[in-house]
This record gives sequence, structure tokens and C-alpha cells, in this order.
Amino acid sequence: MPAAFRLDLSEAGLKELVSSPKAAELSAKKAEEIAALARGEAPKNKRGSWNMYSRSISVTAFEENGVVHAAVQADRHPLLVEFGWRDKAGRRHAGRHILKNALMKVRES
Repeated sequence: MPAAFRLDLSEAGLKELVSSPKAAELSAKKAEEIAALARGEAPKNKRGSWNMYSRSISVTAFEENGVVHAAVQADRHPLLVEFGWRDKAGRRHAGRHILKNALMKVRES
């Protein structure tokens, strides 16, 4: 749905907006929301590492060139589940795209 208004900012105004403490707070909040959705959809098994996927997802907020970013990071195991892998026999196991689906759910809301 198109926006009902248009906002034009100068480059200085945009830089001030994206480097503000409120922008950092909002981006960290959205990243936590994405991570929580991904953890909720995470695969679980009955063996010892039932929550490995959930434990391997972290949220990091950082500033780069005056712009605040928040990133949802995943270790090797969640990335294999996300994008798929080949086993030793050469069979392809499709990815489940859990992080992508969490991002799309937050994006749509």
C-alpha cells in the first residue's frame, strides 16, 4: 500500500535521524522481534541438542559511519538449517528458511 504522505529530508537531516539514540532503540527492538520469531519456529528434537538453533542466534547492535545498525546473527548450525546442505552421501537437504520467514513476518506487520 502506498504511503499517504511524502517526507523529503536533506542529507544532514537523514544522517541525524539514522544516528539518533531512538533509531538505535527501534532497530534493536525490531532485530529482537525477528530473533524471537526465528527461535519460536526453530527445529527441536528429543536428543541432547534440542535448542541448539535457538542458542545460536544472537542480536548485535552497532554503529558504522555514524549510522546505527542491528543485526540478527546465526552460527553455522542455523545457517545450515536455513540454506540447506549436502550429507556425506551427496543427498541435498533443502533449507527451511526460518530466519527469512521471520524477517518477512516482521516486515509485513
